[in-house]
Amino acid sequence: MAKHCDVLSPMIYPSHFFGMDGYAAPGDAPEHFISVSMDRFEKVTAGTGVVLRPWLQAFRWRTKTYSPEYILKQVSTSKSHHGDGFLFWNAANDYSKPFAAMPTMMANPKTYLYTPPTAVAESTPAAVTPEKAASSQAATHSRP
Repeated sequence: MAKHCDVLSPMIYPSHFFGMDGYAAPGDAPEHFISVSMDRFEKVTAGTGVVLRPWLQAFRWRTKTYSPEYILKQVSTSKSHHGDGFLFWNAANDYSKPFAAMPTMMANPKTYLYTPPTAVAESTPAAVTPEKAASSQAATHSRP
């Protein structure tokens, strides 16, 4: 399937790995389950060019350590194991813990956020600023 997709987003919710790898409380071991899962996904999708962007746990079910720090552990672990971005899921639509973790992520992008290689960043068109948009609009609407 990976060779037919641009992005795969496996659901890697540590709390759901009960009874695996000898962990009595897998929800409290996000580094282990996310790193092992991401490594396995990287292995089975090797050579396809697919982006791995996991769904991560944004709820407290079966974990005593759910907090903004828990969110940071998941995101940094995913990134260090070939994750390109991340998605969060919470059935109650309560994203207060990921939201509280965002300032730390933004202040430390190398640890938490995907940054494109320099060659890609340089070849991507620059963002359109309001000034550029205004001058472009004026140029299109002006007559000689």
